[in-house]
Amino acid sequence: MKETIRKKFVDFPYSLHDARIHKIRIEAEKIVMYFSKGYYKPMNDDCVPVKGSPLISIAHTDLDFCVVYLIDLEGDHGRFSGEKISLEEFISRFAEIDFEIVDETYGYNQCKFSGYFYLDDTIKECIIEIYHFGDMTYIVED
Repeated sequence: MKETIRKKFVDFPYSLHDARIHKIRIEAEKIVMYFSKGYYKPMNDDCVPVKGSPLISIAHTDLDFCVVYLIDLEGDHGRFSGEKISLEEFISRFAEIDFEIVDETYGYNQCKFSGYFYLDDTIKECIIEIYHFGDMTYIVED
């Protein structure tokens, strides 16, 4: 019997864990995410903050398959309530946001960012799924 091991891809150039997105825009077949407090560069078993106001650009997105889940916080397990909306609707409803990324997941033509969405005195769990055919580009100051 033949075994094949799928290697873990963990050599990311930057970490988005604990990064805060404050704005998402759709610009000519790409999605641009703006970070209020930057993101981090893994270096020597540590993560160093990136200077300035870095961005992420995701090219050739298919907006028909880009969605956002907003889930009410009601405990760790059990039933939950919330809504699933298109990324376009999310952007139109929330021009300025405070979305803290806890986890980032990448798969076949897809990025998923999960974490917490802060709105006034309310905190919701949030998952942003972006379906794309192009590259994800980190844009940082030198």
